[in-house]
Amino acid sequence: MANNRAHYEEALNRGHSYGWDQRWEEAITAFVEAAQEEPVEPAPYAGLGMAYLELGQLEKALDNYKLAARYSRGEVMHLQRVAEVQERLGLASEAGKTYMAIGEIELNRKRLDDAMNNWHRAVRLEPDLLRAHQRLASVYQRQGAVRHAIQEYLAIARILQSQGEKNKALQACNMALKLDPRNPDVLTAIELIRQGEALFADERPAGAASLTGKGSGLLRMAVDLEKDVAAWEPDKHVVETAVPVQDARRMAMEQLAVELFDEDMPDGLTADKLERDALISQALDYQRRGMVNEAISAYEQALAAGFSSTAARFNLGLLYQDKLRFEDAIREFEFSVKDQEYRLASYFALGESYRARGQINKSIESFINVLKIVDLGTVRHDQADRLIELYENLADSLVTQGEPEKATAFANSLVEFLGHKGWEDKVKEARQRLDAFSDTGMMILGDVLTSGTEKVLESLYLSQEYARRGMYNTAIEETYRAIQLSPDYLPAHIQLGEVLGKQGRHEMAASKFTTIADTFKARGDINGGIMAYEKVLELSPLDLAVRARLIDLLKQHGRIDRALEHYLAMGEAYYQLAQVDKAREIYQEALKLAPRGDPEKNWPKRLLKAMVDIDVQRFEWRRALPALRDLRELQPDDEWTALTLVDMYFRVGQPANAVHALDKYLMQLVRTGRGVKVIGILEDMVQQRPSDPNLVDRLTRLYIQQNRGQDAVAVLDKLGEAQLEAGDKAGAVITIEKILKLGPPNAISYKQLLSQLK
Repeated sequence: MANNRAHYEEALNRGHSYGWDQRWEEAITAFVEAAQEEPVEPAPYAGLGMAYLELGQLEKALDNYKLAARYSRGEVMHLQRVAEVQERLGLASEAGKTYMAIGEIELNRKRLDDAMNNWHRAVRLEPDLLRAHQRLASVYQRQGAVRHAIQEYLAIARILQSQGEKNKALQACNMALKLDPRNPDVLTAIELIRQGEALFADERPAGAASLTGKGSGLLRMAVDLEKDVAAWEPDKHVVETAVPVQDARRMAMEQLAVELFDEDMPDGLTADKLERDALISQALDYQRRGMVNEAISAYEQALAAGFSSTAARFNLGLLYQDKLRFEDAIREFEFSVKDQEYRLASYFALGESYRARGQINKSIESFINVLKIVDLGTVRHDQADRLIELYENLADSLVTQGEPEKATAFANSLVEFLGHKGWEDKVKEARQRLDAFSDTGMMILGDVLTSGTEKVLESLYLSQEYARRGMYNTAIEETYRAIQLSPDYLPAHIQLGEVLGKQGRHEMAASKFTTIADTFKARGDINGGIMAYEKVLELSPLDLAVRARLIDLLKQHGRIDRALEHYLAMGEAYYQLAQVDKAREIYQEALKLAPRGDPEKNWPKRLLKAMVDIDVQRFEWRRALPALRDLRELQPDDEWTALTLVDMYFRVGQPANAVHALDKYLMQLVRTGRGVKVIGILEDMVQQRPSDPNLVDRLTRLYIQQNRGQDAVAVLDKLGEAQLEAGDKAGAVITIEKILKLGPPNAISYKQLLSQLK
């Protein structure tokens, strides 16, 4: 049944599902089934490696991870698993060689930081791995990290000396000496090699304490280099130049060449212009021939003679950079960055110059500006403000961290990103990938660079695809892979929360989004925090602590209407939880904010109405009155509010206030041409309170005006009956007299009753 793709995917998904539930034996059976269907697919072997690893069967885990690496054509992730298992098995030398191989792959992919990390792991496990030390020495030297480059060259010398290669060992020392001619460790090492003494003898010769002895000196440096935090050193050489800078240099030289032939001057050719043209011509010639000092001198003379050109100053800045005159370079780039044509390249060059001077914060700000300019060209106009905000947050985050290594990694990633022809297409491709995650909030190109590797995005893309097909366990596995590659990369954590939610694991998803929101807050990304907290509430609407945090964020960000919506939802949640007093407190708090909301949304009315509803439903009439009065002022035309206020006055024993409020509203209806509604309102009132003389009096007067004497007699009759039952003879007498004035058909009966009462 081999090559059945559907069965393969079903078995693979089943294996991941068992793995998630830690049912490793069943997972192994499923992964074996998948491997039988597709023998050259890496995923089943990776799954088997994971299962055997969890069961403690390290040899089997190693065999399967090797197969996964083989069939994925050296996929770094699988090779890393191979190296990790080799370490656990005590195969240090083999693990070191595997890490070395991973480093070479990463180097070919131009992921320099990843390559270096793996070379460090290699020499930690295999201190005599010459190739790894050579790679590290070369990179450190090119980056200007002098101290670490020297450490690596001395490690190389030690290895070569142990192999009997005395001359080559001395050559390695000489390479180190070129970087620091007075370095005492290097000088001592040269002397020891010439005397035929081992660099790492157990006994230390006088004056060579840093080179000899157990647990110190060069051996410790070589073996424990990974533990030693890299010191920030100004970059003396730029490994690669971003293509935008190269393009700007060519443009500048072309513009200057054109200007040399521009004779369209008011006074024709002058001696001064001829002199300046000659200097610019010389500068261009020197620059093309690589004669940096001469080119600088010519440009400086031309500018001093009155030549004004962004192109010349940009070129001069690049030349200053070549000569490590970074302060001068910065001055020129700060001029050229004002020109739209040179803005992108100038910001990049500024970033490089600041980085070389150790001004990390300014370097980061410049590099962020590069990305901002590039990325703004990829998004819709309505997304621009949000994009700018995200880059400002990224800059603040990186600056606040104050970690040179991260700044260096970011800069190197940017160089790599912009370091090839067709970088514009790379930008568009990256934007398309980022937009694939649009349901989790807007992302920026800076997210790609700070993640450290494009493999993260690849894993997230696969995760989304698996989730779309309902393969949630596989999607989760792929997301964990992305998180492992870049633990601090928030989009990966967002994706995990999304998949967990789709799978129905709402509690886990809510917990994940809560953590994400708190992280966004810590980074100053208010919008991101809002997005994450709203995700939590979609999954757990009654999480009141999260809703409170969300309200605070919304208020901070000026999103008042959205905050008030959540206030209403929170109040309702407290009411559902039978915490009525807390619900009213929430509404009261929201009322203070309501004036800042959109007037068309009627927030004060909605909040007061919610408070009144609570009090009415709990029969707390007196408590309802203040909110009702406020509500009546806010919406004088609202019938429910007006009549509910009347009803509340009656219920709290304030009939006079009730009738006053009623009369006020009825007069309002008449004035506004809605008098037809008056009689219906009074009829309803009298039906509810037939014994209230004030209400009956108003209704009967209306009936009389409409020649409805019989209806008037009927309501007066009910009033009189109620008065008699209550023992109010005086009131009953007055009512009967009113009836008799209307000439009822049974007037004799009413007269007899009246005489009895009197």
